[in-house]
Amino acid sequence: MRPVVSSVSEQLDTVDFYYVDIDESPELAEQFGVQSIPTMVKIKDGGEEADRSVGFMPEEQVKAFAQS
Repeated sequence: MRPVVSSVSEQLDTVDFYYVDIDESPELAEQFGVQSIPTMVKIKDGGEEADRSVGFMPEEQVKAFAQS
């Protein structure tokens, strides 16, 4: 997913993307209930989860997910 997300990140200047290595940050994975990889969690203002997607997504789907 990293190449896909990197490409979308370059195209969208209104969205910030962050990668988390769940092996290095298991507490963060637990906090967000990540049980499968890849998992994308959309966090909106105030730090609340707004949406979640589990599994591979092609570039256009990632773009739509990020902008919704």
